[in-house]
Amino acid sequence: MSSVPDDVVLYLERRERALDEARRLVASIAGLSGDPADIDPDAGLFGNGLGLDSLDAVEIVVGLDIDLDIKLPVDDPIKLGIRSVNGIADAIMRARGELT
Repeated sequence: MSSVPDDVVLYLERRERALDEARRLVASIAGLSGDPADIDPDAGLFGNGLGLDSLDAVEIVVGLDIDLDIKLPVDDPIKLGIRSVNGIADAIMRARGELT
């Protein structure tokens, strides 16, 4: 039985932390009740997904900046691929140098 390489374990731990932070941020902005861990990370943030709008997108960017001290390089969240919780987690990890 082979063990999982340390770098893979570290990546998975960082990914889980980023997903948790992204879910909590989205739940707060969307006013969702319940456990943020229940948010499907692949669900769309806008339209038929979670139903967020452009103002919510701005709040996500501001929340990343203020709550997580993450400065995004572009003001347009759509250009950053922030279309889902997974997209937010990717942006968090990229900003921290944990994802290339």
